[in-house]
Amino acid sequence: MIILSSKKIESESKKNKLQRSSSDVIDRVDEIKSKESLIRTSENIEKRGKSLGLALRLSTELVSGIVVGGIMGWSLDKWLGTDPWFLMIFFILGIAAGIINVINTAKNMNIES
Repeated sequence: MIILSSKKIESESKKNKLQRSSSDVIDRVDEIKSKESLIRTSENIEKRGKSLGLALRLSTELVSGIVVGGIMGWSLDKWLGTDPWFLMIFFILGIAAGIINVINTAKNMNIES
């Protein structure tokens, strides 16, 4: 009887150890998964930041071409007294220059990546 009960106790203690070790493994796996998701999230944030920077750069290049063209046209109109003509011409040239700048910058970004 005593031998049977001691074997029973031993088998129960082995089961408890196995249950504890399996729960430890599950806890470790969960911990690793959470760390991995944090790493992926930080990589996504970095990629989003780069994409936002590139978008702002392209939009700034377009807008700056238009603004510079407009200012040049307006200045020439005031200096020469020809009210809308140079403003319209240089505004259109500014749009064209801005678009060309955006295309060239996009090509350079594509080559770099």
